[in-house]
Amino acid sequence: MGGCCIYLKNVVTIKKVEGSNELLGEIVKKQRPVNIEYTTILTTIKWPAAAIASILHRISGVIMIFAIGILLWTLSLSLSSAQGFAQVESYLEGMFFKLIVIGILSALIYHLLAGIRHLFMDLGHFEEKISGRVSAKFVFALWLLLTAVVGVNLW
Repeated sequence: MGGCCIYLKNVVTIKKVEGSNELLGEIVKKQRPVNIEYTTILTTIKWPAAAIASILHRISGVIMIFAIGILLWTLSLSLSSAQGFAQVESYLEGMFFKLIVIGILSALIYHLLAGIRHLFMDLGHFEEKISGRVSAKFVFALWLLLTAVVGVNLW
């Protein structure tokens, strides 16, 4: 046994007995899942593009919270002294730190684009199934394009 489990064994239905005020409860056995693991849920369900866009919007927000710490650390180090500035400059020349900066900017770009999409949805646009899917895919495509442009410019 592993992962998360959903335990649904019996369902109780309550029926009113005709001609009286008594309620009759009976246990109805239905074929329900007893134990579903996370991996089964994640691999068998086909997630709609709008759902993926919404989940990624939240994940990009969390990434940006952690990014604030990294950015404040580099700002503090670069403003502390000339040696600190040179140290940050040498970090930025390394591939690892460049990937971190591209990841932070990618999260920022996605969060901004998805946030604009959500604002349009608040105004009543893209609420239908088809337009929601198209707008989510448009945000994905624009995000990848802008991330590639930023990545090329930073590299």
